[in-house]
Amino acid sequence: MTELIATYLQDHHAGSAAGVDAFDRVAEGHGDPEVRAAVARIAEQVREDQKSLEQIMERVGSTVSTLKDAGSRLGEKAARLKPNERAIARSPLSDVVELEALMLAVHGKLVGFEALRDLHDPRLDQSQLDELIERAASQEAELGELRKRQLPKLLQE
Repeated sequence: MTELIATYLQDHHAGSAAGVDAFDRVAEGHGDPEVRAAVARIAEQVREDQKSLEQIMERVGSTVSTLKDAGSRLGEKAARLKPNERAIARSPLSDVVELEALMLAVHGKLVGFEALRDLHDPRLDQSQLDELIERAASQEAELGELRKRQLPKLLQE
């Protein structure tokens, strides 16, 4: 029988797979060049965090679920099809909503790493988890500031 932590980690990895795709999309397509640059930088950190998650998975005997990862990536791509009040062009609304989605993704990563830390499982490196938590909190705060600067776009027509 597999420990539930293995499934928990697979689920978080699936979320990170979709998150990486979302970060890449925003880094390439956001309407603000400053946001694109910041999100591209954070995307590299998110990739590093995903590698750290894979190391943690290995330590507890879990493996990446390609099926779960594929499903979450498909869901991320399907979410792009939502109506945005514009028929052809990119809507300024997307500049706000996409940053909010990235904030939610990072928050999920943050609480996942907090849960692992709070388990006090001897297989897990507590200092690594502390670093991952600190970095996720910093990423979430930076994305929040970027989002605040985009909010005036909500008053456009």
